[in-house]
Amino acid sequence: MRDQNLSTQHQNLQKAYKLSSPEDNINFYKEWADEYEQDFAIGMDYILPFQVASLFLKQKVSGPVLDIGAGTGLLGAEIRKQSEIEVHATDISAEMLLIAEKKRVYKNNFVGDLTKGLPVGDNSYNGVVSSGTFTHGHVGPEALFEVSRILSKDGLAVVSINSKHWESLGFDKAQKSLELSGSETSLTKVRIYGDNCKADARNDTAYLLMFTG
Repeated sequence: MRDQNLSTQHQNLQKAYKLSSPEDNINFYKEWADEYEQDFAIGMDYILPFQVASLFLKQKVSGPVLDIGAGTGLLGAEIRKQSEIEVHATDISAEMLLIAEKKRVYKNNFVGDLTKGLPVGDNSYNGVVSSGTFTHGHVGPEALFEVSRILSKDGLAVVSINSKHWESLGFDKAQKSLELSGSETSLTKVRIYGDNCKADARNDTAYLLMFTG
């Protein structure tokens, strides 16, 4: 049974990594939503939401904060464990957001496609966070500028980016572009999975890109 669970986790993770369009994401997460937390978050000892939340809250940012690619609300729940800051959520999957809503950690949530622009005004949020949305290409570096658009002038974003694709997909160049536009940036490398992860991906890492509005 353990080997079967590992196989299922690996297959779903690989499918998620291969998603290449908004439609792919909508269809895939519609099917995976109900099992996502047990199958992936718990089964893989997924600690990246904790990593993002911890770094973000160390910066003492005021709300409201938008969780982009919120999924089932893992990152929002981590933030609310450590703070009473106001958090909103957006995701391309309505089914994932329905599960997130049950956690009662978000003041507001809405369906949105980061690659096409979010239904949010400029400078609307003092904070933006994201865990696991920038992975293997279905949300590329150009989306960082949409994050920058909705940040307030004194706001701060912390987003995770799979480190294997930091240079190959051009996130390093996007960081430099943000800096040229006046943003202050920093990088922190963290583990994606904890010690209880037994899958092949257990040593995978992510960069936490922090930047100002």
